[in-house]
Amino acid sequence: MKAKVFLSVLLVVCVAVVAGCCAMVCEKKAPETVSAKVEDRKPVKIGISVWQGYAHAFIAQEKGFFGKNGVSVELLLKKDVDESIELYKSGEVDGVFNVFADMILVNSGGIPTKVVYVPSYSESGDVIIGKPEFNSLADLKGKTISFQGVNTFSNLFVLKALEKAEIKEPDVQFQDVPGTDVLNAMEAGRIDAGHTWEPVTSQALNKGYKILCKASDTPGIITDVLAFNAKIIEERPDDIQRIVKSLLEARDFINSNRDEAIDIMAKAEGLDRAEIERGIKSDVHMLDLNENIEAMKKSEETTSLYASLKVITDFYVKRGLLSDTQGTEGIIEPKFIENLKSLQTPQSGKSQ
Repeated sequence: MKAKVFLSVLLVVCVAVVAGCCAMVCEKKAPETVSAKVEDRKPVKIGISVWQGYAHAFIAQEKGFFGKNGVSVELLLKKDVDESIELYKSGEVDGVFNVFADMILVNSGGIPTKVVYVPSYSESGDVIIGKPEFNSLADLKGKTISFQGVNTFSNLFVLKALEKAEIKEPDVQFQDVPGTDVLNAMEAGRIDAGHTWEPVTSQALNKGYKILCKASDTPGIITDVLAFNAKIIEERPDDIQRIVKSLLEARDFINSNRDEAIDIMAKAEGLDRAEIERGIKSDVHMLDLNENIEAMKKSEETTSLYASLKVITDFYVKRGLLSDTQGTEGIIEPKFIENLKSLQTPQSGKSQ
């Protein structure tokens, strides 16, 4: 009888010890398991091209903002916007930094796309530059002007600039010339003026060519956006939220750690520090959280994506690229920006 009691007590003790050990092991392993789940998730792939307006994505990567916020991101850098957009069209990336006008066309072409963040809009980053003898766009009547790609944001920018100068399309000739080749084309006599950007702008100015128009003269035409395929937004909304949060933190990092931020962006994009410095100082305007809120509000203000959408879709309808403007508003997805705004306390103030 004593033996049975002893064995029973011993069994209870053993079970308790084993249970305690298991609890300790599980307690220690739990954080590793959670961490492993985050690390095991496939990275969100984003196409990006060389441009100061969204180069702060590399800050988010380099300074660990993506990781801190719990998302894995892979940035695929291409030299030109045409290359990065092809990555998106082919499905090699989940999202892409690009110009709003081009993303509208991609969306209408059968790839469901949503804009979740507005990193910047061009001010003097995009220009129409002309030969030394020209002083304004009005002087280009009867001349040859270039843009990069038919029915692109570049095409739209040039036409809107000419329209503002009261020059009609039949009054000039056009050529499709890459922005990076505009100076060479002018020097070769193939064109008289063309749409370009840095570093070509500075190179042309140093040779006596003149800026005839800046992007800021046609507000709302050249707006940079981050857009994702609707599928990944549906499948991984929390990760998209974390990405937007990280990018805004990276944007703020430029203000608080300017020299380091410029070094990171210049190294990542293979540009001189001076090019990045000039870019974030005057070529582009980088939007903070509150400005993103305004950009995603329905408004007729030129700062609103909806106002830009109307101008851009009207252009595409006239060109026969869209049958009508219905259904295009769905491309703007403000919830991620609105979520971040709702988390702000009155004490936290405005993100600058």
